[in-house]
Amino acid sequence: MHPAVKEFDSLPDDAVVPRYVTAALLHISERTVRRCVPTVQLSARRRGNRVGDIRAIARGDNPADEGPAA
Repeated sequence: MHPAVKEFDSLPDDAVVPRYVTAALLHISERTVRRCVPTVQLSARRRGNRVGDIRAIARGDNPADEGPAA
């Protein structure tokens, strides 16, 4: 198990975790993570997801919504 899974509650919202950690926490496939969760590019070949976005999705919020509601 990845350390980020064990320590998820103590991570700051700006922390970035690998996609497979996001998939494990949200109980979805990595492919769904790639399509539905906002991604942060860490390097040419590495991408991850912000902990704050994962928490928002787990709460039922949509992290892609920006600005005031219409």
